[in-house]
Amino acid sequence: MAEIPLQEIKDILNKKERWVALTTTSPNGYPHTVPIGYFLVGESIVMGCRDGTQKVKNIERDPRVSVLWENGRGKDSIKGILFQGDARIVRDPKERMELKVEACRQRGEEPPAQLSDGSVYIKITPVKTITWDRPTRGRR
Repeated sequence: MAEIPLQEIKDILNKKERWVALTTTSPNGYPHTVPIGYFLVGESIVMGCRDGTQKVKNIERDPRVSVLWENGRGKDSIKGILFQGDARIVRDPKERMELKVEACRQRGEEPPAQLSDGSVYIKITPVKTITWDRPTRGRR
């Protein structure tokens, strides 16, 4: 299967359907995968969540993660993007507020006056991108 061009990756990730699968490594070494919303800040993929969740604990122990976007339309037309990257947990109130304001801006919402207690952000820097596009490229 052929790869998806960089501009198309950016266009896909900036659409309104902003859900991906985030995979971290659990304490026993098995993958821990959860669906999660995201937004982009520069080249980073950012996700908000509650502090202390299993994904946060896993990232603190091992920051290597993968993020999967796929169109879910079946094997004859599947398109996917897999990012492998390094994650960090953002707890700093100033940086959290900056990310919250950006998330609200992208969604067309008013930012809150203050942050939710116990919330953090996961900020992922991709180090490798793997794509596949069966519907329009590389058909046999």
